[in-house]
Amino acid sequence: MNRATAHPTGRWQQQLAPAVEQAAARLMRTWTGRPAAAANRARTKPDGTLVCDADTASEQILLSAIRAADPGGRIITEEDPATHHGHDGAATLWFIDPLDGTRQYLDGSPDFAILVSAWQHGAPVFSIAAFPAWDILALAHHDTLQLHPSVPAQRRPQPVHACYCDLPAVRECLPDGTAYLVDAFESTRALVDVARGSAAGAVVEMCGHRAWDIAAPCHLIGASGRTVTDETGKPICLDQPDVEARYLVAAATSTLHASLLTALENYRDPRP
Repeated sequence: MNRATAHPTGRWQQQLAPAVEQAAARLMRTWTGRPAAAANRARTKPDGTLVCDADTASEQILLSAIRAADPGGRIITEEDPATHHGHDGAATLWFIDPLDGTRQYLDGSPDFAILVSAWQHGAPVFSIAAFPAWDILALAHHDTLQLHPSVPAQRRPQPVHACYCDLPAVRECLPDGTAYLVDAFESTRALVDVARGSAAGAVVEMCGHRAWDIAAPCHLIGASGRTVTDETGKPICLDQPDVEARYLVAAATSTLHASLLTALENYRDPRP
C-alpha cells in the first residue's frame, strides 16, 4: 500500500489541500493588491497586531477541514487565544495561521501566506504553506516534500536571507558570490524559499514569533533534506505556542549552517 494513503497524513492531504485552496481564493477576493478588491474590515487586537475579515473567513475554512480530517487533534490558531492553553496530552497539535502577514496583505503586498502544520510529540508530520498571490504551494508529510510549481535546479549561488536583523558577522561568513538579502521578504517566504531551493539559507530573528508562524516552514525545510535549528544548533521542537529560540538558522548545506551558527555565536547580542 502506498505510504501516502496508508498513513493518516495521506488522508489529511486529500482533505486539507482543497481547504487551503478554498481559503486562498477567499483571501484573494479581498486582497488590496488586486483591482476592485471586495471590502475587508480590519481591527487592532489587544496585542497590537491586526486582524481582518479575511483572517476570520480563512480560519473558519481551515478549522472545519481540520476537525473533519482529525477529530481528536487539538488546534492552536493565532486568532483564538482560547486555543493557546489546555492542549496537554493531545496526540496531534495543529498549528494554523489563516493569514500570515496580515499587515502586508492589507497594504497590498503579495508577501502573505496560509500556514497549516500538524505535530506529534514535538515533531512535524504534516504541513502546508501557501502563498496565494504568488501561486506557490509547498506541502510535506513526514519527510516527503511536494512543491507547486516545481523549482528548476539553479546553477548560480542562491542568496542568504536575513529577516528582522542585519548582522555583520553573518554577512562576512558567506562564500564569495553569495548574495545577502536583508528583509527582502517576510520570514515565512524566506524560510520556505530555503525548502524550495530558491535560497541557500536564512537567519531569522524571532521578533515575537509563535509556533504557528514557524511550524510549517520548519517542517518543509526538514522534509527538503535541508537544516533548520535555533541559534545554538538545537532542532526545533514544538509542543506549545511559545518558542524559546531567539533566532532560526536555516541552510541548504551543513557547511553553510555551521558558518551561520558560528557567526551568531560571535555576535554580541546587546539584549539581556
